[in-house]
Amino acid sequence: MTTLYLQAATPFAPANPLGARAGAAVFVALYRLLAGLVRAASVRPARPERDLRAVRELAWRHLETDPRFAADLLASADHHERMLGRV
Repeated sequence: MTTLYLQAATPFAPANPLGARAGAAVFVALYRLLAGLVRAASVRPARPERDLRAVRELAWRHLETDPRFAADLLASADHHERMLGRV
């Protein structure tokens, strides 16, 4: 039979330096601000007319080789146009 001896160390918690919470809050606020600015700058404005035209051109290019795919593209472009209220 074996005897095990377990020794538990006393918990150690380092003291936070003065202003650590405030500094962390300022850092998080600045990070969120910069992330929001980058996200806002990277979003392009919606141009549904140009996108719909591009989808229809793609459909017409594939009409000879894959007519079902072309029909799906044309149907989805029509559906999207109806959702936008343009028809």
